[in-house]
Amino acid sequence: MNRSGDLKSRISCTTKMGANASTLNHDALATQYQLINYVSHSIFIRRLVSQKRRRLLVGGYDLDMSYITPRILGMSFPAERMMAIYRNPMWQVKEVLEMRHRGHYKVYNLCIEEDYDPSHFNGCVERCPFDDNHVPPLPLIKQLCESVHSWLSSDPKNIVAIHCMAGKGRTGLMVCSYLVYTGMLAEEALQVYADKRTTNNLGVTIPSQRRYVNYWQKCLSFREGCPPDVNIPEPSSRVLQRIRIYDANVQTIFFVLSEMQEVPGQLYRPSTHKCKNYCSRKIKDSGIDNFLYAFIKEDVVTSEQEKSDEMNYLDCCFDKTLQVTGDVRVTFYEKNVGGRLFYACFNTAFIENSLLQFSILELDKVGSKAKSIAGPEFRVELHFGPADPNQLFSAPSDGDDDPSDGGDC
Repeated sequence: MNRSGDLKSRISCTTKMGANASTLNHDALATQYQLINYVSHSIFIRRLVSQKRRRLLVGGYDLDMSYITPRILGMSFPAERMMAIYRNPMWQVKEVLEMRHRGHYKVYNLCIEEDYDPSHFNGCVERCPFDDNHVPPLPLIKQLCESVHSWLSSDPKNIVAIHCMAGKGRTGLMVCSYLVYTGMLAEEALQVYADKRTTNNLGVTIPSQRRYVNYWQKCLSFREGCPPDVNIPEPSSRVLQRIRIYDANVQTIFFVLSEMQEVPGQLYRPSTHKCKNYCSRKIKDSGIDNFLYAFIKEDVVTSEQEKSDEMNYLDCCFDKTLQVTGDVRVTFYEKNVGGRLFYACFNTAFIENSLLQFSILELDKVGSKAKSIAGPEFRVELHFGPADPNQLFSAPSDGDDDPSDGGDC
């Protein structure tokens, strides 16, 4: 009876162990399935987010990363935690750099909005921050180019990885600026970047960012066998007299004008508002000829004549002398609170003939609303006069891009 009891006990234990093993196997398979499902969905999301940017398949990883040259990588932000679901996972970026360029890579972070511990990349990280969809001050371009040149020159095996958040606009501006620093023409550098970084040939697409690559080219003079001499122009003050918008199918467009301000002890230069105002439609002065014609015709003016007297532009002529200096952004809005239409960035040192003109293709982030109000002859003009130090006036104000903030001008 005892032997029979032992046998039953052993069978029972074996059955339980088998059941437990089966449960463990099932749990392991479920965990594996969840992991595979997570990875596959993460790759899908990352590919969706990266859109038409070229990706690098290496070591079993699929990263939003491209070799622009054999020694220059452009990539999106190396992310941690939840952001890693749709951006490059930090640990994968590090593993690829260690796998391919151990001890010979340096990372440049252009983001002002995100940072990380430099120890992830063995301390080989340098920050050159500026705003998303915006432009850097020229001294920041100079600092990055000279730093990259120094690093690459110190060892033929050294490479650099440059990133912003998406790894496209700001990254492209800085990569192209360095290619120009090495002797390429600005348009050639922009085309090389577009070819190497994207599948649809759309690299640096924001016109102001392309404008600053061309500004940078004008700052360089080359000597054979040497790095170029960098001649950034001194801050130049100009008096903005008028903003005029042609062929816009609205009665009023608001704008906010801001300047980059240098902050002692930091690289990042925030934009601060100078003024806010609006452009509105003006009625043409009929003049003496039209007056006499109207008098002869018994002072009867048809609605068609009234319409022809209306000038096809919106205008803002500044009552007070407004000085602008250095890096300037003008942002235009559909209404006084919100509803951004487009914007443009420029540097006052590169204004020629006291006039800046922007077609619809030369304005930044032009949305569907802006396109809907723009006629075939649409353009924005900024008219400047020579700066007179004895008559300068500015109306500084703090605030963000809301046109309801800032000083009137």
